[in-house]
Amino acid sequence: MINNLYYLSVVLAGALFCILIVFLLKNPFFNLAKAAVKQLDLIFDAALDENEKDKLILKNLGKLLLNLFSTILLFLISIAISTIPVYIYVELTGAAADYSSFYFYLSLTIGSCVLFLFKFKKTTSDYNYWSKLLHTILLDNYNIGKFLFKKEAKKIEKQDTSSPSFVIVTGLARAGTTAFTNLIFEKTLFHSISYANMPFLMAPSLWRKFYNPKEGKLKERAHKDGVMVSFSSVEALEEYFFKTFLNDSYVGENSLTAHTIDKEVYEKYILYQEMFKKEPKTIYLAKNNNFMLRYESMREHNKDFKVILLFREPLAHARSLMRQHENFISSQKEDPFTLDYMNWLGHHEFGLNHKLFSFGENDSVPKHDIKSIDYWLEIWINYYSHILKYKDDNNICFVHHEDLAQAPGALKEKISSFTGIELPIVPDKKHEQKNYSSSDSTINDDLLKKAEEVYQRLQEVKLSIE
Repeated sequence: MINNLYYLSVVLAGALFCILIVFLLKNPFFNLAKAAVKQLDLIFDAALDENEKDKLILKNLGKLLLNLFSTILLFLISIAISTIPVYIYVELTGAAADYSSFYFYLSLTIGSCVLFLFKFKKTTSDYNYWSKLLHTILLDNYNIGKFLFKKEAKKIEKQDTSSPSFVIVTGLARAGTTAFTNLIFEKTLFHSISYANMPFLMAPSLWRKFYNPKEGKLKERAHKDGVMVSFSSVEALEEYFFKTFLNDSYVGENSLTAHTIDKEVYEKYILYQEMFKKEPKTIYLAKNNNFMLRYESMREHNKDFKVILLFREPLAHARSLMRQHENFISSQKEDPFTLDYMNWLGHHEFGLNHKLFSFGENDSVPKHDIKSIDYWLEIWINYYSHILKYKDDNNICFVHHEDLAQAPGALKEKISSFTGIELPIVPDKKHEQKNYSSSDSTINDDLLKKAEEVYQRLQEVKLSIE
């Protein structure tokens, strides 16, 4: 009986130790790993002045040592607390503790299995603790990204960067860019960036050696808008490249500003496109809602790439933006990792990290409250008023969201002619849209009139599917 009580105390010790490790060391270990990788990122930063680099390294070293001390201390505390059941048994019975027998280690193992029975707090996040740590390490350190890019680039044969073909799908968020990209993407014709490449966005071939998932089950994306995605789904992930090589120079406190891409970054971008190529003759396709911020300088480097720009009826578009703003504020408050994730990838369309597009000339700063439909109408007017300056550009194709929803087959046929890429044509199948009730009680009449005028001009230059 005494032996049974002893091994029961060992089971409790094992259970206590594992629970304490999970709850006490979870955050300190996460911060320790972040600080350690940040130290490496600073060492890789060739652009920093040596004196400034030394200061930053010394400052980060303080954080690293503090987190290391905290982790070790909490680990020792966990050991100390977990020995209490065995200590109580020994004190009460006067028996000696046996730390060498097979049954001792078996009891510890059984105790540690308590974690499989423990019900952790439910979360809507698609990412577990280790996945979040890996994303943080890789995406929150640009210099490590540049290092990985350099290694990957060496594997690629030198490319002609003068005028390679590629296709960009863009527009203001909620214009239908995801649905359109899914419509035209064919893996025999295009290569692109998908969820399977996360978080090794700068080293896709390296990541494929360890992680190459099958298409997997479709699930509704975080927008809760009925769009289904899987690991193989193309997504707007290339912005991380620009954030890395421009060091967030265009990302302001409240806005994303128009900027210039120099020849060096452009040539790296062409190499970056090649990193995702699996078949020799496929063309790069990307969805990127920030692309027009750098369009003019990109066009100076390349006269031939194609841009497909989507637009939508302004009031419906504004309501959709406002709904997603509310949706992502809620999810980002529930899981702060969602906010970090969107910041890393340059998604500032809505949510707590919302930023305006600033094209510089004739920008209209919203005067209305962000919680009102008028604010989102102002966002719409500012974006598409600027975009209309490219209405005579033969390499930009304006696509109406309504045509995408009502006649995708006919639209695909016209896009095939525009791009010069022979897309497989499918019969028209209407895309069922979710209809959301409007919560806006009043709309500024002058603002709505201005939006409708811009909308009319867009309809005049849109791709005709007749």
